[in-house]
Amino acid sequence: MRFANAVIFAAALAATSTFAAVLPAAEETKNAGKTEGKTAILDTLFIGPEIVVEGIRPTPDVEIYNRSGFVGLIEIDGERDAGRDAASILSRSTGVSVRQYGGLGGFATMSIRGSSSTQVQFYLDGVPLNDAWSGMTNLADISLGDIRRIEIYRGFSPTGFGASSIGGTVNLVSKNAPGAGEGGKFAGLGAGASAGSFGTRGCSLWARAGAGAFRFNGFGGYDRSSGDFNFLDDNATPENSLDDETAARENNDYSKWNFTGRLGIDVPGFSAFSIDHDGFSREGGVPGIGANQSTRARLERRRRITYLKAKPVPILKGTAHADITLFHSWTAEKFEDPGGDINLARQMTDNRIISDGGNVRLKLYPPRLPISMEIFLEHRRELFSPVSRLPSYSSGPDRKRNSTTLAAGADIFTIGDKVVLSANHRSEWYASEFYDPPVLPWLPPAPQGLRTGEMHTPGAGFRIQPSPFVTIKGNWGLYYRMPTFFEMFGNLGSVTGDSSLEPESGENRDIGAVVAIREAGALSSIFLEAVYIHNEVEDLILFFPNSQSTVKPSNIGASVIRGIELSWSGTLRRALTFSGNYCRLDSRDTGPIPYYNGNALPGRPEHQASMSIDYGARRWRAGYELCFIGSNHLDRANQKTVEARAIHNLSLVLKPFAEGLSLTIEGYNLGDERASDVSGFPLPGRSFSASMRVEI
Repeated sequence: MRFANAVIFAAALAATSTFAAVLPAAEETKNAGKTEGKTAILDTLFIGPEIVVEGIRPTPDVEIYNRSGFVGLIEIDGERDAGRDAASILSRSTGVSVRQYGGLGGFATMSIRGSSSTQVQFYLDGVPLNDAWSGMTNLADISLGDIRRIEIYRGFSPTGFGASSIGGTVNLVSKNAPGAGEGGKFAGLGAGASAGSFGTRGCSLWARAGAGAFRFNGFGGYDRSSGDFNFLDDNATPENSLDDETAARENNDYSKWNFTGRLGIDVPGFSAFSIDHDGFSREGGVPGIGANQSTRARLERRRRITYLKAKPVPILKGTAHADITLFHSWTAEKFEDPGGDINLARQMTDNRIISDGGNVRLKLYPPRLPISMEIFLEHRRELFSPVSRLPSYSSGPDRKRNSTTLAAGADIFTIGDKVVLSANHRSEWYASEFYDPPVLPWLPPAPQGLRTGEMHTPGAGFRIQPSPFVTIKGNWGLYYRMPTFFEMFGNLGSVTGDSSLEPESGENRDIGAVVAIREAGALSSIFLEAVYIHNEVEDLILFFPNSQSTVKPSNIGASVIRGIELSWSGTLRRALTFSGNYCRLDSRDTGPIPYYNGNALPGRPEHQASMSIDYGARRWRAGYELCFIGSNHLDRANQKTVEARAIHNLSLVLKPFAEGLSLTIEGYNLGDERASDVSGFPLPGRSFSASMRVEI
């Protein structure tokens, strides 16, 4: 089946190439990637700033957007997004669904095109964030204070990232270190403060400095919230509305510190060289589901990521560009549930997750050849050390994984760069294992489980431009997700692992068209995109009871997801900016279990849309935002359903006195929708926030 699809897709590539051959060749655009005061990004949706879409020949700066894949780009506006978190900003992106556990500042995960949260890979400047234990990234752990933009690769994993991804890839791009200040003085200093509903408040401080060959960029922030919003408590009797009452959310508070530091150094032979450190510490309550609130469960998580990035000066007359990254990540996660309120069993764990590795990315632009090539090599080592303090202290066994990834891709540009044919291949070799603690301290640990394997996945795509305003793109590829340590080796309580689990595998297809018009009367920067997707996933890992109190994972699930994605944006008279998107997904369980076969996948709404309108003047800017999420099921049996909801938000940014000073006032969920998300976790109703920023 997959081979047949590949043959059909290859035939489509040949057909599109033949079709494009009749188009007149156009002269290559000079000074690619540069416009007056703007950045040219092809086929990319900008949410916020003005959109510029232009046919250009790829350069190292913009080539990733010039390929066949569908990419979303969110520019983080420090003023407008001052009170936003990653979950709220990502939720308005095309094809993205955010699931929240507990609402404000709580645990939140993200899926793309109906994928699971573990099938989406997150990166910080290309450094992996997903850990081998859970396989996912908590959006509440992400601080946007030092983030310049978010790149969302829908339904594919680019060659320049280490892991394959069935759902897609998200890359958080930090702000670049600025130039050195004169005489070593501060080149910039700023501060911010915010306050809002439910006891929410925060503060931040950032600075930029430079002297000689050194440049420093630092950001620090603190946030906290009581999270005691009101919700409708059904007293655990959803069919009986007579005992429903309004209650306050308990044990839903959190506090978080975060710090980012970046030191840029001018090193001979390198065009860029920096050492970066990102750390945060978060502590908060785990409130439990709906009426069954927990008053004592707490979770504390600390993470430190340090990475070195180096970019040697291009060689071979500028045709070879290299990027080198070395990284180390350390995470401590402490969970206390002394009353067994969350998992029906008393727990007190204090785990460690360590990851380190490095990668090399090489991009080649052979002279006088219409081709660009990319080679990526990464080695990564991961360690999970569990510790339990109930009913008595116990530690281990450690879980370990070593993986090596080799990926290669090429783009062929023909017909005056109006046709781009892409191909890529990723290979990964891995070994996952865990050991029993040694019988005596001086003895080595005994091997208990070992799983080795390799995955090889190809991909192909095309991009044709039959006119200056229209682009047609299509992609096909095979992707996979490695089993997590939790799935392979279980935990110290209710989950029995299975080290023989195979990776989940997916086959993704999409095809779509983009219309981009720079000027049309009073309208400018017009962007329209329509995409059809068809994805199939096999060997899904599902959990099934294997005793009265334990469950065991198995590769028995399968699903098919079909849908359409629509995106649009533009500017009216260079003052009013509008953007929006709509996604319709038909996600079905196609596994062998009759009771679930044919059901809709849980947590995947069939209809989802968002729209935003911004109007700005010199001293102020106002915005309106609508987010619609259709009804969806909470369980695989489709017995529990969350009703559709429409969230209305308003924002006002004022710059009353001088440049560098701004005041932002925002209202969220103004219609006071009282909704629940994953497993019945209630979400906040109407809320407000105000923030102030000053920068010199």
